[in-house]
Amino acid sequence: MFYNIKHTAGTPVPVTQFSRPGTQALNAVNTQIILPEDPSVPRKGAMGIVAATANYVAAGALAVFILYLSLLATSVPPTDAERQKIDAAIDVLEAKGFEQEAFLLRHLTVFRKSDNWLNGVAESENAYAATNFPFGIMTIYPDFYEKATDDTERAMVLLHEARHIEGADERQAYTYVWQNRAKLGWTRLTHGTTPTYVTIELQTRENAPELFRCSSKLWNDCTERMRASR
Repeated sequence: MFYNIKHTAGTPVPVTQFSRPGTQALNAVNTQIILPEDPSVPRKGAMGIVAATANYVAAGALAVFILYLSLLATSVPPTDAERQKIDAAIDVLEAKGFEQEAFLLRHLTVFRKSDNWLNGVAESENAYAATNFPFGIMTIYPDFYEKATDDTERAMVLLHEARHIEGADERQAYTYVWQNRAKLGWTRLTHGTTPTYVTIELQTRENAPELFRCSSKLWNDCTERMRASR
């Protein structure tokens, strides 16, 4: 007898037993031999999953890229004069020890002067700037140039927005700026009477009320170094 075997790795192989010439035919016996899988040949199911996943990732990346381009296409970059004020504020941040934020603003942020379509359908949180996370697009509004009194106050605004570039929410951004305002040189003593300082303090009290619950500190401000008089 002999076996006529054609096989594919990992599939059952039908085997038929034949009779010798001149003898009574034997009953055909159908059997199956399971051959071991070849580990070097990927399964079709696994390949299909990998291919589908790759297609979904590629489609998602393309959609994000198209969205990014649409945000740029529907907004306008700042003028040279406006860009100089932005750069001066970044210089202040770097000089005051905020090197990480300065790097993000210089190299990973695209500045615009007008709202893109996404900002147009979303409510703006403040009148100075807005950031589109995770695209690194920052829109600078007129109050940044006109209401902020100097480069230090503009640096404070950029410090807040740099936290959004890193993914922080409003509470985290307001908290970080308020806790680091002395390091920046933007304090009640230096800027306490400016419209920007008054506005940002009110917004900080609203967004991070836990910073103003220290009755032993002046104005209940937990970050103040001076204690309240009794």
